Amino acid sequence: MKKLSLLIFLTGFLYSVSFASFDFNTNCKTAYEKIINLRFDEGKKLIENEKTTHPSNLIPLYLDNYIDFLKIFISEDISLFNKLKSNKDIRINKIEDEENESPYYNYCIAEINLQWAFARLKFKEYITAASEINSAYKLLEKNEKAYPKFIPNRKGLGLLHSMIGTIPDDYKWVSKLIGMNGSVNQGINELSSLLLTATIDPEYEYLKTECIFYLSFIELNAQSNKEGALKLSKYLEKPEYSELIQNNPLLCYACSNIALKTFANDKAIKILLARPTDKEYYPFHYLDYQTGIAKLNRLDSDAYKYFYSFILNFKGQNYIKSAYQKLAWYYLINNNTAKYKEKMNNVLTLGSTLVDEDGQALTEAKSNTIPNIILLKARLLCDGGYFQKALNILSEKKPSEFCVSPKDFLEYSYRLGRIYHEWGLSAKAIPFYELTIKNGSSSIYYFAANSALHLGYIYENNGNKEKAKYYYELCSSMKNTEYKNSINQKAKAGLNRLQ
Repeated sequence: MKKLSLLIFLTGFLYSVSFASFDFNTNCKTAYEKIINLRFDEGKKLIENEKTTHPSNLIPLYLDNYIDFLKIFISEDISLFNKLKSNKDIRINKIEDEENESPYYNYCIAEINLQWAFARLKFKEYITAASEINSAYKLLEKNEKAYPKFIPNRKGLGLLHSMIGTIPDDYKWVSKLIGMNGSVNQGINELSSLLLTATIDPEYEYLKTECIFYLSFIELNAQSNKEGALKLSKYLEKPEYSELIQNNPLLCYACSNIALKTFANDKAIKILLARPTDKEYYPFHYLDYQTGIAKLNRLDSDAYKYFYSFILNFKGQNYIKSAYQKLAWYYLINNNTAKYKEKMNNVLTLGSTLVDEDGQALTEAKSNTIPNIILLKARLLCDGGYFQKALNILSEKKPSEFCVSPKDFLEYSYRLGRIYHEWGLSAKAIPFYELTIKNGSSSIYYFAANSALHLGYIYENNGNKEKAKYYYELCSSMKNTEYKNSINQKAKAGLNRLQ
């Protein structure tokens, strides 16, 4: 009897200290959903419960990392980044200490690498980020070969393949040298396949939000037209997505961004004003900036409030210059030139220039030139999709009556091109784009380069690859300094699509 008792004791003891496992159980999936909804405190409680209930489960390491990543990525708080970044190696080392006979082994290590890579990009740690992206890619590709039916793998691979597809031709050799291959369409197909699976199979429903978020980003930033974004937007109008979007700040961002980029400005405002702001949610202050943009596009009298809220609460550096510039614009179109100058002085000293919007704001501030109010109003209304109102403003006077500089005349032809193009009247847009290129190809302003980019889009969508290639290459060769990074990336992506 004693021997039997000893055997039972030893068996129980060995089980309690036995192999670590990767069990993405119901509790972990619920925690994951709380995390992706930015309800971190609730997610953390579930993670701690999992650690207590199943101490050998390694999935909580991945979930903890996801919280760290999202906090850093959303807040852009450098002190938080420095405080938490040592957690990466600790978590990966714990996973690597265990057996790797689960598809979650490589998957979790890859995802942790990928998350920290994206966090590092916010703080210009480019070399380390590139190494982590490469590591993540290799692990996910290895996982795909070993476990081709492992559904979650498609998430990271879909995102990475899309990113690789936007690498400019001049740098393709680098990705090929280290064995990284992919295309935008490949990535979209992988993520779309995963979204379909997550929609019909409850086991993978927890991945739905991320799929939508990544697809929206890719459709808006790596495609020549907005058809994919519009299709995704239409898909998300289904009743079953209404509550999902309304209760998730990340999806509010994604869907309002699609609405803004597809000129559904009123829809963007509706989404943003209905977003969750309860204390259970981690603050997403960028959405205040985005609300300010949408409100300013409509020339709303309360647009300023949202920019002030963003500036006061956001701890990062990106979009600060842009927010001050937009505040300056608000005051200018409301005939307060003194306030315009005050806010443009803030642009000179606050924030960074990592993103193009901030760089353009700084260029305007340094130029010490006050924008043309008529052209500025037309720009904002066009950005909001209020095309008739924008055209009316430009038609009230002859250009010679309100354009006072070469830049004004250049912007005038560019604005007409943009209005007609986005209104669906490409044939009317082409001559205005061509005129802008003729008069501004050597200018520092973005008007000519963006005109060439959009002519590339027009001809690509019309099936004229030769002309599309010409204009994408012309765009890349221009010397503009405003929005140069994003315009060039889009032109390179266009050239890649034509191959």
